[in-house]
Amino acid sequence: MRALILEEPGRISMRSVETPEPGPGELLLRVVAATTCGTDLKAYRRGHPQIPMPGGFGHEYSGVVAAAGDDAPFSVGDEIMGVHSAPCMQCEWCLRGQENLCETIMATKVLGSFAEYLLIPERVAKLNVFAKPGSLPFEVASLLEPLSCVAQGLALTPVRADTKALVIGPGAIGLMFVAALHKSGVSDVSIAGRNPARLEIGRRLGATPLPFESLGSEPRYDLVIECTGAVEVWESSLALVRRGGALVLFGGCAAGTVARFDTRKLHYDQINVLSPFHFGVGAVRQAREWLLDPTFDLRPLLSGDRELEEAAQVFADLAGGEGVKYVFRP
Repeated sequence: MRALILEEPGRISMRSVETPEPGPGELLLRVVAATTCGTDLKAYRRGHPQIPMPGGFGHEYSGVVAAAGDDAPFSVGDEIMGVHSAPCMQCEWCLRGQENLCETIMATKVLGSFAEYLLIPERVAKLNVFAKPGSLPFEVASLLEPLSCVAQGLALTPVRADTKALVIGPGAIGLMFVAALHKSGVSDVSIAGRNPARLEIGRRLGATPLPFESLGSEPRYDLVIECTGAVEVWESSLALVRRGGALVLFGGCAAGTVARFDTRKLHYDQINVLSPFHFGVGAVRQAREWLLDPTFDLRPLLSGDRELEEAAQVFADLAGGEGVKYVFRP
């Protein structure tokens, strides 16, 4: 089969590799749609601890079951959608309902969706793969994984209809937060950033677009969600939160980064600070419910279809701020 291989940071190759055979409980997926994400871009630019090199690339997917191992939960021909990991449901964190912190959640994961076929391990197939309704386009179904991360963050940050929210960073995750906040009943949502095209997508999703430079330092928001992963934005975001509000630090900063905050404001304004990681089983199911709702439309995030052979240009475009998420159709 044809597969994109991340050889090293900045270098992708197309290889012909052996098509995997599913073992007991496993699924072999014929990939119909695989979308790019910010983690892919990070790995391409500087490497990633969870993405071995050289190795398969991509982890957002949907498609049709091409082969199934014994006792697998789906059959050949089924259209499915899923995420790239699943918790063990037995460790201390899983038993506490914190499956996102499972000790082995990344030990068995799906990698290599930028290929004609994708092997889905038994643990993932059993817990976090679902039937895809015919009414849901494959490319939208492939957004289940990043949307699950958003659902995890909002599950830990209760919102109300009168919440005044600000999302900083109009990348794919920031734009999904806008859509999810609206779906959760929040009508007053703003999105700030420097990319006019992406801010326009935020407007189409119902947010008020703001130039990043206009934010200032006045505490005007009940909820601020940071999605840039820049430490200086982490630090400055606190000033924008009202007393009793919440600051969600979603964007991951580079390893070894240290942030500084105004401890007086944190304490006396009683700011709830959260930095959500990954997702638990409840978040995946919430994300799936959102995607199945025809009024929840994430298609504005999709910047077009690309061939696997165009991968280098795709990631160059993303690095330059062009597009949000591209769709490979292997």
